[in-house]
Amino acid sequence: MAVAGVFAVVSGEVSALSVAATATTWARLMRGAWVVPLLAGICGLNAWALWQVLRGPMLPRAEGSPRDVIWLRRLLYAGIAGDLVLWELVEALSGIVEYVARLALWTATLILLARVVSGVSARFRAITLALGLIGTLTPSLLFLLDDLSLRVIDLLSLASLGWTVMTLIGQRRDGRWSGATIGVGRIALASSLAFPVLGFVFQSDWPLFDGSVLAVNALGVFTTVWLARTAHELARPADTTAAETTPRSATGREPRLLVAVALALPLVVVGAEEGARFGFTGLDEGCRERIRPYADTRPQDRRRSFLCLARDAPHAGVAIFPGNLPEQRVLALGEELCAVSGAEERQALLRRAGGSATTDELGDTLEFLCPGVIAGQRADQVREQARRQAEQERELAAWKAEANARCADPWPRLRAGRQGTAAYSLFEGGGYYVFDDRDSVAGPAGDIFRAIDDGFVDAAGSSAAINTYGENEAMCLTVKAFGAAPPLRLKGWDKVVEVGLLSRSGRMVVPPYPEGGDSGAIGPLPNLAVDGPGRYRMRVYARAFEWDEDDPEAPVEEHLIVVYPGRSTKKVIHRPWR
Repeated sequence: MAVAGVFAVVSGEVSALSVAATATTWARLMRGAWVVPLLAGICGLNAWALWQVLRGPMLPRAEGSPRDVIWLRRLLYAGIAGDLVLWELVEALSGIVEYVARLALWTATLILLARVVSGVSARFRAITLALGLIGTLTPSLLFLLDDLSLRVIDLLSLASLGWTVMTLIGQRRDGRWSGATIGVGRIALASSLAFPVLGFVFQSDWPLFDGSVLAVNALGVFTTVWLARTAHELARPADTTAAETTPRSATGREPRLLVAVALALPLVVVGAEEGARFGFTGLDEGCRERIRPYADTRPQDRRRSFLCLARDAPHAGVAIFPGNLPEQRVLALGEELCAVSGAEERQALLRRAGGSATTDELGDTLEFLCPGVIAGQRADQVREQARRQAEQERELAAWKAEANARCADPWPRLRAGRQGTAAYSLFEGGGYYVFDDRDSVAGPAGDIFRAIDDGFVDAAGSSAAINTYGENEAMCLTVKAFGAAPPLRLKGWDKVVEVGLLSRSGRMVVPPYPEGGDSGAIGPLPNLAVDGPGRYRMRVYARAFEWDEDDPEAPVEEHLIVVYPGRSTKKVIHRPWR
């Protein structure tokens, strides 16, 4: 045992006593006058613990002791040596070997300790051993059962606390262990609760380089000292007289009381399932993929589904509620959100709680707590969307009617087989097309850039591109389709150009104004291919107006398109742009 302790000091890489070395490294990252006293206290605690381990038994050696006692002392010393240095050396070679060796050693130690302790009943020893084995073997379930919740693991691990309590009671009644040893064991038991207490105080904001973290880590040496003193004092003979005179066997009530305390200990820590427990259970990874629609979710699973959606981060990467809120607080906030009447008020309450979510995300989450409220909210949203859509449609219809009302037929007395007048909305850059909208044959087509270079119109194949004077505004457009060429009528027009077009499908149209678009005829205009498929002549008239400051919305440009059958493809400029 002394060799193991000396080797631990020389190596500088010990498990139970390595906090001082870690603290020295962290000291460079910490600030404050408390750093030096804290490090001094940790070093002093380590020195005391090492002295307790190395001092050996102050009693006669264990020769002549029962075989179980001898082997228990060997296992305890081996475990202490492992805590000091050996486990870290084995782990460097293989983590699996280290875990299996540690598990096997401690399991054997628990069994022998339950056999050796006297002064207690066989049932007491059996329950103590069961609690110890449950607490020791539970972590291995993570390797065997993939779908086991961490909450279950944490609950089962609490059995180790019950084992410690019952072992300390057994040591006190056995008579071989001194009050100092039992006192150190009680300190070790209290120290094991320090991490959960600090975790609750700091929650998710626990600072990494903090004196409390080092202090709690340093308290781990009390467990090593307790085991060392337990091994030292096993050399004493068992106090059979004290065991025989213990009143526990008279009534049998004290063992049952101890069993009840040991079994109730986890419940005291965990609390009632539906109580206001502010504990953390961790997120169930991948729970979002297993959630079913509300209608297909069992009533007993709906709160769990709510917590999953509330705590699990969606694809955006941000959870609805802050991660440092306990689950009972999240459930309480969910009930408060359900009690709020409107969606905007619900969003305001969520922001005050530190959460964030869209209206749809929050509704999908709260549906598992208050389906009726969310169904009403969704019905209100549908009605509101329908109202807004109807209002937008009315506004669009009024805009179209007003724009079309500003345009009139420039040749009202010359009636055509097909004709129409409408406002045309020009996009950035201006210009528009007349084309066969069902012609799928690839070939030459009118080009707006060539029309710009030419000054007015470019035609090829089944389409023509017409340049405009303005852009990003509405102009007036009239179309007329005749069975034969109409009079030329150049008076009053700034530009008149005639070109040839081909309609393979019997269609020749001006594009309509699309919903949500930016360019097109605001009112309906007819198909200009009056004779069906074939060749046509298209004459385009254009003129500009002065801007009217009394009516700034009035169009400043007007076009007239005249179409009639004709085989010529020649471009004729009747009046150039002036």
